[in-house]
Amino acid sequence: MDLKPISTPPTDDERAAVDAVLGAPGVVPQALREARGRRHLLLPGLHAIQDRCGWVSAGALGYLCERLHVPPAEAYGVASFYALFALSARPPTALHVCDDLACHAAGAPALIATLTQRLGPAGEARAGATWHPSPCLGLCERAPAAMLTIAGAAPRATAWGPVDAAACVDAIARGRPRRRRRR
Repeated sequence: MDLKPISTPPTDDERAAVDAVLGAPGVVPQALREARGRRHLLLPGLHAIQDRCGWVSAGALGYLCERLHVPPAEAYGVASFYALFALSARPPTALHVCDDLACHAAGAPALIATLTQRLGPAGEARAGATWHPSPCLGLCERAPAAMLTIAGAAPRATAWGPVDAAACVDAIARGRPRRRRRR
């Protein structure tokens, strides 16, 4: 088990995101059992960092591990397992385009090809935004689906479907998907 702490310091925003989930620092669990009783806060802590900063840096991961008494290797394993967590810097606005089975069958490959032509390769930062293919977003009945996330002090996430390339490009530019009119 890796018990070596991560020495990279967190930013103030990263610290604030973790503290919002775990409470103010300074209260140290008295026993190992009490510290292990907080391990269930690892995922909420990772989500808070991602929502606030747009990605999980080494400093943020180290601070979360320190606060939860979780080995860094274990926390990294959790963070790297979930595709919606970014472990490298990226813009605060990210569009996730589902390419899982239902969306694939409903046209995701053509959508991804068009986005590549219009916005550049997946993961490339452009005008403060980026896009990525993503595993299932839970909108199989409305395939193909996308989710727009905007990190910051007041983070937002909106998932919708069915989508087309124009709707995805528009959502990145506007910072939100266009509402469909009911007929």
